[in-house]
Amino acid sequence: MNLIRAEVSRLLSRRFTVIMVIGLFAVFGITAATTLANSTRPGEDTWATAERTAQERRNSLAQFKVTCQEAFVEDREAAEAAFPQGCDAAADASHIRPELYLEDAFVFAQEISGLTVFLAVYLSFFAFVIAASFIGAEMSSGGITNLLLWRPQRSSILGAKLAALTGCVVAFSLVFTVLYVGAFYLIAYTSGWTGDTGAAAFWGELLALCGRGIALSTASAACAFALATLARHTAAALGIAVGYFLIWEAGARIVFEIGGMLPYDPYFLSSYLSAFVTGDLKYWTGLDGAGDLVITRLSGGMVLAGLTAVLTVAAFANFRRRDLT
Repeated sequence: MNLIRAEVSRLLSRRFTVIMVIGLFAVFGITAATTLANSTRPGEDTWATAERTAQERRNSLAQFKVTCQEAFVEDREAAEAAFPQGCDAAADASHIRPELYLEDAFVFAQEISGLTVFLAVYLSFFAFVIAASFIGAEMSSGGITNLLLWRPQRSSILGAKLAALTGCVVAFSLVFTVLYVGAFYLIAYTSGWTGDTGAAAFWGELLALCGRGIALSTASAACAFALATLARHTAAALGIAVGYFLIWEAGARIVFEIGGMLPYDPYFLSSYLSAFVTGDLKYWTGLDGAGDLVITRLSGGMVLAGLTAVLTVAAFANFRRRDLT
Protein backbone atom coordinates (compact mmCIF):
# COMPACT_ATOMS: atom_id res chain seq x y z
CA MET A 1 0.00 0.00 0.00
CA ASN A 2 2.89 2.38 0.74
CA LEU A 3 4.22 1.77 -2.76
CA ILE A 4 0.82 2.47 -4.33
CA ARG A 5 0.42 5.66 -2.31
CA ALA A 6 3.87 6.76 -3.46
CA GLU A 7 2.93 6.12 -7.08
CA VAL A 8 -0.35 8.03 -6.68
CA SER A 9 1.58 10.96 -5.24
CA ARG A 10 4.07 10.79 -8.10
CA LEU A 11 1.28 10.72 -10.71
CA LEU A 12 -0.66 13.63 -9.22
CA SER A 13 2.44 15.78 -8.76
CA ARG A 14 3.53 15.55 -12.40
CA ARG A 15 3.27 18.86 -14.24
CA PHE A 16 1.91 17.17 -17.37
CA THR A 17 -0.95 15.64 -15.37
CA VAL A 18 -1.89 19.05 -13.98
CA ILE A 19 -1.80 20.60 -17.47
CA MET A 20 -4.04 17.85 -18.89
CA VAL A 21 -6.54 18.25 -16.05
CA ILE A 22 -6.67 22.01 -16.63
CA GLY A 23 -7.19 21.39 -20.34
CA LEU A 24 -10.00 18.93 -19.61
CA PHE A 25 -11.80 21.42 -17.40
CA ALA A 26 -11.26 24.15 -20.01
CA VAL A 27 -12.98 22.07 -22.71
CA PHE A 28 -15.79 21.26 -20.27
CA GLY A 29 -16.20 24.95 -19.45
CA ILE A 30 -16.35 25.93 -23.11
CA THR A 31 -18.91 23.22 -23.86
CA ALA A 32 -21.10 24.17 -20.90
CA ALA A 33 -20.83 27.91 -21.63
CA THR A 34 -21.76 27.38 -25.30
CA THR A 35 -24.75 25.28 -24.32
CA LEU A 36 -25.89 27.86 -21.79
CA ALA A 37 -25.49 30.73 -24.26
CA ASN A 38 -27.54 28.95 -26.94
CA SER A 39 -30.36 27.81 -24.67
CA THR A 40 -33.42 29.77 -23.58
CA ARG A 41 -36.31 28.85 -21.33
CA PRO A 42 -39.24 27.92 -23.61
CA GLY A 43 -42.24 30.26 -23.39
CA GLU A 44 -45.88 29.78 -24.32
CA ASP A 45 -45.30 30.61 -28.00
CA THR A 46 -42.42 28.16 -28.21
CA TRP A 47 -44.50 25.40 -26.64
CA ALA A 48 -47.40 26.14 -28.99
CA THR A 49 -45.13 25.90 -32.02
CA ALA A 50 -43.60 22.66 -30.74
CA GLU A 51 -47.06 21.18 -30.13
CA ARG A 52 -48.18 22.03 -33.67
CA THR A 53 -45.04 20.47 -35.13
CA ALA A 54 -45.51 17.33 -33.02
CA GLN A 55 -49.16 17.04 -34.09
CA GLU A 56 -48.19 17.40 -37.75
CA ARG A 57 -45.68 14.61 -37.28
CA ARG A 58 -48.30 12.37 -35.63
CA ASN A 59 -50.71 13.03 -38.50
CA SER A 60 -47.98 12.20 -41.00
CA LEU A 61 -47.26 8.89 -39.28
CA ALA A 62 -50.94 8.02 -39.15
CA GLN A 63 -51.31 8.78 -42.86
CA PHE A 64 -48.26 6.65 -43.65
CA LYS A 65 -49.76 3.64 -41.88
CA VAL A 66 -53.14 4.08 -43.60
CA THR A 67 -51.47 4.33 -47.02
CA CYS A 68 -49.31 1.30 -46.27
CA GLN A 69 -52.22 -0.85 -45.11
CA GLU A 70 -54.32 0.11 -48.15
CA ALA A 71 -51.42 -0.79 -50.43
CA PHE A 72 -51.14 -4.27 -48.89
CA VAL A 73 -54.87 -4.82 -49.36
CA GLU A 74 -54.80 -3.80 -53.04
CA ASP A 75 -51.56 -5.48 -54.19
CA ARG A 76 -49.45 -7.28 -51.61
CA GLU A 77 -46.50 -7.96 -53.91
CA ALA A 78 -46.20 -4.35 -54.99
CA ALA A 79 -46.66 -3.18 -51.40
CA GLU A 80 -43.82 -5.39 -50.17
CA ALA A 81 -41.56 -3.73 -52.74
CA ALA A 82 -42.75 -0.23 -51.79
CA PHE A 83 -42.72 -0.85 -48.03
CA PRO A 84 -39.96 -3.46 -47.46
CA GLN A 85 -39.97 -2.96 -43.69
CA GLY A 86 -43.74 -3.17 -43.32
CA CYS A 87 -46.30 -0.75 -41.96
CA ASP A 88 -44.85 -0.78 -38.46
CA ALA A 89 -41.48 0.61 -39.57
CA ALA A 90 -42.53 4.17 -38.77
CA ALA A 91 -42.07 5.57 -35.28
CA ASP A 92 -44.79 5.12 -32.67
CA ALA A 93 -47.00 8.21 -32.61
CA SER A 94 -47.13 8.05 -28.81
CA HIS A 95 -43.39 8.75 -28.70
CA ILE A 96 -43.80 12.04 -30.57
CA ARG A 97 -43.71 14.64 -27.80
CA PRO A 98 -43.62 18.45 -28.10
CA GLU A 99 -40.29 18.70 -26.26
CA LEU A 100 -38.61 17.00 -29.21
CA TYR A 101 -39.37 20.07 -31.31
CA LEU A 102 -38.42 22.85 -28.93
CA GLU A 103 -36.24 25.40 -30.67
CA ASP A 104 -33.37 27.23 -28.94
CA ALA A 105 -33.85 25.20 -25.76
CA PHE A 106 -31.48 22.65 -24.28
CA VAL A 107 -33.55 19.55 -23.44
CA PHE A 108 -31.62 17.45 -20.92
CA ALA A 109 -33.43 14.15 -21.51
CA GLN A 110 -32.89 14.45 -25.25
CA GLU A 111 -29.29 15.67 -25.37
CA ILE A 112 -27.51 14.13 -22.38
CA SER A 113 -26.87 10.73 -23.99
CA GLY A 114 -24.92 12.25 -26.86
CA LEU A 115 -23.03 14.53 -24.49
CA THR A 116 -22.13 11.56 -22.28
CA VAL A 117 -20.79 9.63 -25.27
CA PHE A 118 -18.64 12.66 -26.11
CA LEU A 119 -17.44 12.68 -22.50
CA ALA A 120 -16.51 8.98 -22.69
CA VAL A 121 -14.42 9.58 -25.82
CA TYR A 122 -12.69 12.62 -24.35
CA LEU A 123 -11.98 10.96 -21.01
CA SER A 124 -10.50 7.99 -22.88
CA PHE A 125 -8.19 10.28 -24.84
CA PHE A 126 -7.24 12.07 -21.62
CA ALA A 127 -6.53 8.79 -19.82
CA PHE A 128 -4.50 7.40 -22.74
CA VAL A 129 -2.18 10.42 -22.91
CA ILE A 130 -1.75 10.62 -19.13
CA ALA A 131 -1.00 6.90 -18.85
CA ALA A 132 1.48 6.84 -21.72
CA SER A 133 3.29 9.86 -20.30
CA PHE A 134 3.33 8.49 -16.75
CA ILE A 135 5.15 5.23 -17.45
CA GLY A 136 6.88 6.30 -20.66
CA ALA A 137 8.75 9.14 -18.96
CA GLU A 138 10.12 6.81 -16.28
CA MET A 139 11.09 4.19 -18.85
CA SER A 140 12.99 6.62 -21.08
CA SER A 141 14.62 8.60 -18.23
CA GLY A 142 15.77 5.60 -16.23
CA GLY A 143 13.67 6.55 -13.21
CA ILE A 144 12.16 3.08 -12.97
CA THR A 145 15.68 1.57 -12.88
CA ASN A 146 16.53 3.68 -9.84
CA LEU A 147 13.29 2.54 -8.20
CA LEU A 148 14.23 -1.10 -8.78
CA LEU A 149 17.51 -0.53 -6.95
CA TRP A 150 15.47 0.35 -3.87
CA ARG A 151 12.93 -2.44 -4.37
CA PRO A 152 14.10 -5.12 -6.85
CA GLN A 153 10.69 -6.64 -7.50
CA ARG A 154 9.74 -5.90 -11.07
CA SER A 155 6.20 -7.23 -11.10
CA SER A 156 5.21 -5.49 -7.88
CA ILE A 157 6.72 -2.18 -9.04
CA LEU A 158 4.94 -2.26 -12.39
CA GLY A 159 1.75 -3.54 -10.77
CA ALA A 160 1.77 -0.71 -8.23
CA LYS A 161 2.16 1.83 -11.01
CA LEU A 162 -0.71 0.30 -12.97
CA ALA A 163 -2.93 0.09 -9.88
CA ALA A 164 -2.20 3.71 -8.95
CA LEU A 165 -2.87 4.86 -12.50
CA THR A 166 -6.13 2.98 -13.05
CA GLY A 167 -7.37 3.85 -9.55
CA CYS A 168 -6.81 7.56 -10.17
CA VAL A 169 -8.45 7.33 -13.60
CA VAL A 170 -11.54 5.62 -12.15
CA ALA A 171 -11.83 8.10 -9.27
CA PHE A 172 -11.30 11.16 -11.45
CA SER A 173 -13.63 9.90 -14.20
CA LEU A 174 -16.35 9.18 -11.64
CA VAL A 175 -16.15 12.62 -10.01
CA PHE A 176 -15.86 14.43 -13.33
CA THR A 177 -18.81 12.51 -14.81
CA VAL A 178 -21.03 13.45 -11.87
CA LEU A 179 -19.96 17.09 -12.23
CA TYR A 180 -20.50 16.97 -15.99
CA VAL A 181 -23.99 15.48 -15.88
CA GLY A 182 -24.99 17.68 -12.94
CA ALA A 183 -23.85 20.84 -14.73
CA PHE A 184 -25.92 20.09 -17.82
CA TYR A 185 -28.94 19.20 -15.71
CA LEU A 186 -28.61 22.56 -13.97
CA ILE A 187 -28.39 24.32 -17.35
CA ALA A 188 -31.55 22.56 -18.51
CA TYR A 189 -33.33 23.31 -15.23
CA THR A 190 -32.54 27.03 -15.31
CA SER A 191 -32.26 27.90 -19.01
CA GLY A 192 -33.84 25.03 -20.92
CA TRP A 193 -36.06 22.05 -20.25
CA THR A 194 -35.25 18.92 -18.27
CA GLY A 195 -37.64 16.73 -20.25
CA ASP A 196 -39.10 13.41 -19.16
CA THR A 197 -36.60 12.45 -16.48
CA GLY A 198 -39.00 11.10 -13.89
CA ALA A 199 -38.84 7.48 -15.02
CA ALA A 200 -36.39 5.21 -13.24
CA ALA A 201 -35.49 3.65 -16.60
CA PHE A 202 -34.08 6.96 -17.84
CA TRP A 203 -31.67 7.34 -14.93
CA GLY A 204 -30.80 3.65 -15.05
CA GLU A 205 -29.81 3.87 -18.72
CA LEU A 206 -27.87 7.09 -18.11
CA LEU A 207 -26.05 5.55 -15.14
CA ALA A 208 -25.14 2.49 -17.22
CA LEU A 209 -23.88 4.72 -20.04
CA CYS A 210 -21.73 6.69 -17.60
CA GLY A 211 -20.37 3.43 -16.17
CA ARG A 212 -19.39 2.17 -19.62
CA GLY A 213 -17.69 5.50 -20.31
CA ILE A 214 -15.64 5.16 -17.13
CA ALA A 215 -14.78 1.56 -18.05
CA LEU A 216 -13.65 2.71 -21.50
CA SER A 217 -11.39 5.40 -20.06
CA THR A 218 -9.89 2.92 -17.58
CA ALA A 219 -9.21 0.37 -20.32
CA SER A 220 -7.70 3.14 -22.45
CA ALA A 221 -5.32 4.03 -19.63
CA ALA A 222 -4.32 0.39 -19.15
CA CYS A 223 -3.68 -0.08 -22.88
CA ALA A 224 -1.58 3.09 -23.06
CA PHE A 225 0.37 1.98 -19.99
CA ALA A 226 1.07 -1.39 -21.62
CA LEU A 227 2.09 0.11 -24.98
CA ALA A 228 4.45 2.63 -23.34
CA THR A 229 5.96 -0.17 -21.23
CA LEU A 230 6.54 -2.31 -24.31
CA ALA A 231 7.90 0.57 -26.40
CA ARG A 232 9.80 2.19 -23.48
CA HIS A 233 8.76 5.68 -24.56
CA THR A 234 5.72 7.95 -24.43
CA ALA A 235 6.09 9.08 -28.04
CA ALA A 236 6.20 5.48 -29.24
CA ALA A 237 2.91 4.62 -27.53
CA LEU A 238 1.24 7.74 -28.92
CA GLY A 239 2.71 7.01 -32.34
CA ILE A 240 1.28 3.49 -32.34
CA ALA A 241 -2.19 4.83 -31.50
CA VAL A 242 -2.08 7.66 -34.05
CA GLY A 243 -0.67 5.35 -36.71
CA TYR A 244 -3.40 2.79 -36.14
CA PHE A 245 -6.21 5.30 -36.45
CA LEU A 246 -4.72 7.09 -39.47
CA ILE A 247 -3.58 4.06 -41.43
CA TRP A 248 -6.20 1.47 -40.50
CA GLU A 249 -9.29 3.21 -39.15
CA ALA A 250 -9.18 5.99 -41.76
CA GLY A 251 -7.07 4.66 -44.64
CA ALA A 252 -8.36 1.10 -44.72
CA ARG A 253 -11.97 2.26 -44.59
CA ILE A 254 -11.37 4.34 -47.71
CA VAL A 255 -9.78 1.37 -49.46
CA PHE A 256 -12.66 -0.93 -48.50
CA GLU A 257 -15.18 1.67 -49.64
CA ILE A 258 -13.50 2.17 -53.02
CA GLY A 259 -13.12 -1.57 -53.52
CA GLY A 260 -16.75 -2.21 -52.62
CA MET A 261 -15.73 -4.67 -49.92
CA LEU A 262 -18.84 -4.37 -47.78
CA PRO A 263 -19.55 -4.76 -44.95
CA TYR A 264 -16.20 -3.97 -43.33
CA ASP A 265 -17.21 -2.76 -39.85
CA PRO A 266 -16.14 -5.97 -37.99
CA TYR A 267 -12.52 -5.36 -39.00
CA PHE A 268 -12.21 -2.12 -37.02
CA LEU A 269 -11.74 -1.65 -33.30
CA SER A 270 -13.84 1.52 -33.29
CA SER A 271 -16.91 -0.51 -34.28
CA TYR A 272 -16.62 -2.64 -31.15
CA LEU A 273 -15.93 0.34 -28.92
CA SER A 274 -18.98 2.10 -30.33
CA ALA A 275 -21.14 -0.97 -29.74
CA PHE A 276 -19.87 -1.28 -26.17
CA VAL A 277 -20.60 2.35 -25.25
CA THR A 278 -23.74 3.20 -27.25
CA GLY A 279 -25.37 -0.19 -27.75
CA ASP A 280 -25.72 -2.87 -30.42
CA LEU A 281 -24.34 -1.69 -33.76
CA LYS A 282 -26.32 -2.85 -36.80
CA TYR A 283 -23.86 -2.49 -39.66
CA TRP A 284 -25.74 -4.41 -42.36
CA THR A 285 -29.47 -4.59 -43.05
CA GLY A 286 -30.56 -7.87 -44.56
CA LEU A 287 -33.21 -6.61 -46.96
CA ASP A 288 -32.62 -9.73 -49.04
CA GLY A 289 -33.93 -11.88 -46.21
CA ALA A 290 -30.48 -12.90 -45.00
CA GLY A 291 -30.98 -11.09 -41.68
CA ASP A 292 -29.27 -8.12 -40.09
CA LEU A 293 -25.61 -8.20 -39.07
CA VAL A 294 -25.03 -6.77 -35.61
CA ILE A 295 -22.07 -6.16 -33.32
CA THR A 296 -23.56 -6.56 -29.85
CA ARG A 297 -22.65 -4.60 -26.75
CA LEU A 298 -21.41 -7.83 -25.17
CA SER A 299 -19.05 -8.60 -28.04
CA GLY A 300 -17.78 -5.02 -27.94
CA GLY A 301 -17.06 -5.33 -24.23
CA MET A 302 -15.34 -8.68 -24.73
CA VAL A 303 -13.07 -7.26 -27.45
CA LEU A 304 -12.17 -4.28 -25.25
CA ALA A 305 -11.47 -6.51 -22.23
CA GLY A 306 -9.52 -8.99 -24.33
CA LEU A 307 -7.34 -6.31 -25.93
CA THR A 308 -6.63 -4.75 -22.53
CA ALA A 309 -5.75 -8.11 -21.00
CA VAL A 310 -3.47 -9.16 -23.86
CA LEU A 311 -1.52 -5.89 -23.87
CA THR A 312 -1.21 -5.85 -20.08
CA VAL A 313 0.03 -9.45 -19.87
CA ALA A 314 2.50 -8.79 -22.70
CA ALA A 315 3.79 -5.67 -20.92
CA PHE A 316 4.37 -7.51 -17.64
CA ALA A 317 5.98 -10.49 -19.36
CA ASN A 318 8.31 -8.24 -21.34
CA PHE A 319 9.17 -6.09 -18.33
CA ARG A 320 10.12 -9.09 -16.19
CA ARG A 321 12.88 -10.24 -18.57
CA ARG A 322 13.99 -6.98 -20.19
CA ASP A 323 17.41 -5.44 -19.62
CA LEU A 324 16.66 -1.96 -18.25
CA THR A 325 20.22 -0.71 -18.14
